[in-house]
Amino acid sequence: MNARKVSILSLMLVIILSVVGIVYAHWSDLVTIEGTINMGSLTLSFDWEEPPNCIEYWMNDTQLVEGEYLNKSVGDCSCWFEDVIQDPHTGKLGYKKLVILVNNAYPQYYVHTTFKLHNIGTIPLSLVAFNITGEKRNATGHKIYNLLWYDPNGDHIGSLWEDVNNNSIVDTDVDIGVINLEITNQLPYQIDPCHTHKCEIDLDFKQDAEECHTYFIYVEVISVQWNKASEVEG
Repeated sequence: MNARKVSILSLMLVIILSVVGIVYAHWSDLVTIEGTINMGSLTLSFDWEEPPNCIEYWMNDTQLVEGEYLNKSVGDCSCWFEDVIQDPHTGKLGYKKLVILVNNAYPQYYVHTTFKLHNIGTIPLSLVAFNITGEKRNATGHKIYNLLWYDPNGDHIGSLWEDVNNNSIVDTDVDIGVINLEITNQLPYQIDPCHTHKCEIDLDFKQDAEECHTYFIYVEVISVQWNKASEVEG
């Protein structure tokens, strides 16, 4: 009987020690996971190194000829970049806005502007749209109307309208279409990090463009992460 009790006590002791050992192991095991995640940056800018360029033309039947008709000097155009931006990861610089200034334009006066876009971030991106606004100013520099971009087919072949009723909506019964505007680049367009892409904008002044006025046109670009371009298209 004593031997039996000893065996039972020994078995119970083993069981107790096993349970205590499991609990001890459960409480004392510690796993630490450390990680660092560096997010990329998405920054499309107008190129820091190469300024934009604009050239005036006139229409000879069906062909554009550089300069003005009969070598006159009536209208003039200029362009530049504004609003410096910097990518937080690469430290590279660029510009946020393109400005095109056309002074003393007239019907069949054409302006061709070229510029470069630069992916100064670390993530491939897709250029998906242009945001175009503008102003019409009189000879004293006072703003007369805002210009509204009208692109009914979404193909970047449209026109700029003077917002006569100042409601920020193109109303073809009231507002005045003054400039045909075409962006010749097909969108979306993918630009990898450190790469540039040349773009072109053509302006064609219509019959309703008023003399002795100045037109400011502002161009900004809209981009998304390269694998999201299809969602924007849809």
